Amino acid sequence: MFHPEDLTRFYEKHAPTLALLDEVSKILNSRFYQMEDAVEAMMLAALSGEAMVMIGPPGTAKSRLVRSFCHLVGLVDNDALNFNASRDDAPRQHRDYFEYLLTQFTEPSELFGFYDLRDLQTTGLVRKSENMMQEAKVVFLDEIFNASSAILNSLLTFVNERKFHDHGKAEPVALELLFAATNHPPQEAGLTAVYDRFLLRCHVQNIARRDVDVAEISDLIKAGWSETHATLLDRSAFEGHDLMAGLAALRLDVDVQTKNGGLRINLEDPIYTELTDLVRETVRRDLSLMSNRRMIKLTGLMFYMRLLRAVREDSGEVAIQPRDLDVVTRFSLDREDPSLVARYQQRWAEL
Repeated sequence: MFHPEDLTRFYEKHAPTLALLDEVSKILNSRFYQMEDAVEAMMLAALSGEAMVMIGPPGTAKSRLVRSFCHLVGLVDNDALNFNASRDDAPRQHRDYFEYLLTQFTEPSELFGFYDLRDLQTTGLVRKSENMMQEAKVVFLDEIFNASSAILNSLLTFVNERKFHDHGKAEPVALELLFAATNHPPQEAGLTAVYDRFLLRCHVQNIARRDVDVAEISDLIKAGWSETHATLLDRSAFEGHDLMAGLAALRLDVDVQTKNGGLRINLEDPIYTELTDLVRETVRRDLSLMSNRRMIKLTGLMFYMRLLRAVREDSGEVAIQPRDLDVVTRFSLDREDPSLVARYQQRWAEL
């Protein structure tokens, strides 16, 4: 898909940042039980800058996972992880992090700031944007699809163009990462455009089910008790490093290298055959609308997945492999299909 020599050169240049991000994933996986997929999707979001939504019932630690990630990358302090703090206290203390629970009654001003009416006659409508969504590097919107059409329409340009349209003016925003959560995927046709903006979709579930065993229950309780009451996350490995800046530099370098020919698409790569077969199958089963935008962006996810796996495997030469296509089956379907995932995982393992 990409020429291996280009990928290898890019990987070697950004290996320190990739190694730090992998350390984040190790810490999160050690603290959150059976949330490996959610952590992996979060790492891909951090690398790519693409929006991620977690889909699943309440009580599955979605908010805490996001806050823990933000703490490790230096955006929030320990207060944001205080289990006994009210939901709204911690996020609003930090300009770089914004979190909000959306309802059908949430007004845009609750996210973007209310207007200052004190000097209306002299200054006109001026929005008080301090500590609001457009100033945050990382945004977490809980129950995203409960939002009104006004908010969801604003999100379209907010996510894609990194701009906030306010009274005819397009203002740039600080957004680098957008995380969201919902109890279930949207069913209304009018939400299709917003859902399509979330390139990364991750399903999280409670472990309680008909075939749950004793080991799973005990392991969950042990991990959950420690996460709630044990020592706070250890950031010592990241002291002196600005991981968010490193990730931003990596994403910018993708643009630079592509423009100057340092990252070239290899149309002769046989992986396109595998990708074509997978896309046809997902569409045939009505598992994904697979818009043109998603097709193009999924190439980027495979690129970032290969970089992440390369640093974990301490690989010398870096080339996209068939198994990197699992970003499609794991994180990009409109609805789950375990049989499809299992079939393709076995197929890629045999290649």
